[in-house]
Amino acid sequence: MSKSTKTTKPASVSTEDKLKFYKDMLHIRRFEEKAGQLYGRGLIAGFCHLYIGQEAVVVGMQSCIED
Repeated sequence: MSKSTKTTKPASVSTEDKLKFYKDMLHIRRFEEKAGQLYGRGLIAGFCHLYIGQEAVVVGMQSCIED
């Protein structure tokens, strides 16, 4: 069997989309920071796993989802 080579082209992302992605990542980061503060003060019970530093993963994945 031979390997098939799949050619992909770079994604074209508008400046407007880039700004939206940045705002979404910033929104997630601020939420995570606040959750960490509340957990540290004992206002969130149980275990609080923060996602800080991984915001681009979820924003990137969501941008690829199609109906």
